[in-house]
Amino acid sequence: MSSSLYDWFFHETFHTIFLCTTTGMSLLSNGLLLYIIATTNASHIGPYRYLLAVFAACDIITSCGHAAFQPYMHMTKTGFYFFPRHGQMIIFGHSFDTIFALVFIATYYQTFLVLAYHFYYRYKTVTHGFTSSFTDGWKKRDWIYAGIVIYILYITGFVGICAIAFTPTPNTRANVPAEIMEIYNVNLADLRNGFTVISVKQRSEQTGEWEWHAGSVIGLFGLLGLFGGTASAILFCIYKTFSAIRSTDNKLTAKTRKMQMDLFFALLIQTAIPCLFSYLPLATILVFPAIS
Repeated sequence: MSSSLYDWFFHETFHTIFLCTTTGMSLLSNGLLLYIIATTNASHIGPYRYLLAVFAACDIITSCGHAAFQPYMHMTKTGFYFFPRHGQMIIFGHSFDTIFALVFIATYYQTFLVLAYHFYYRYKTVTHGFTSSFTDGWKKRDWIYAGIVIYILYITGFVGICAIAFTPTPNTRANVPAEIMEIYNVNLADLRNGFTVISVKQRSEQTGEWEWHAGSVIGLFGLLGLFGGTASAILFCIYKTFSAIRSTDNKLTAKTRKMQMDLFFALLIQTAIPCLFSYLPLATILVFPAIS
């Protein structure tokens, strides 16, 4: 059973208040951003308006998905379980629990990819005119096509890895700890209940001992690789952008240089907040307990 110190965290009242508050703030703030983009003269924002609109739309989709799915995330000795709060999500007689879990995971991490787009756009804007690249001759449609292709590959990678490595198997269902039923009243051993589980150590069907599970280990590092790829791209663009703004080789006026530096620091703050309060804590929770 859960400790009385943390009982409030499992109660529906807390989750209802939390979800309504965060979802409402997301819809209000991102809706306001979309309204400002739509009503502001295009020349004042330029092509950056499209990237801002995509970011706002992705945030709205993620917030609505979180409110509809309302996932539980629970760490046990056998793995990290991710499942819907209200049990079976049946559509046309079939359970979509696992599918919704996979979609939510993908949409949760799409924000980090969109942030990478922001940093690359800032880098190309600052270095335009005094650096050369194979993308110099690209038109707007080329950037749109490239962004869509990268997005599809990134999301497909996340969903594919999770679907292969972390969806329920007879072994993971058989070893679901009793505490999940006791705390949440959700029976994950029931085939009608779907979930995802990161369990790098699983009980051997032959010996009954806990052993490293190769598929889950590879899947975990695959997710870290995708996440690390976007993080590396962001760090590269941060270094290049900061160097370009301070460089004496560019053609920026003092006013433009200050404006670009202000936009750059605003983007850094926009990235630091989710990294410090969401991605890094979640990565710590997933990786270190999973491999210990």
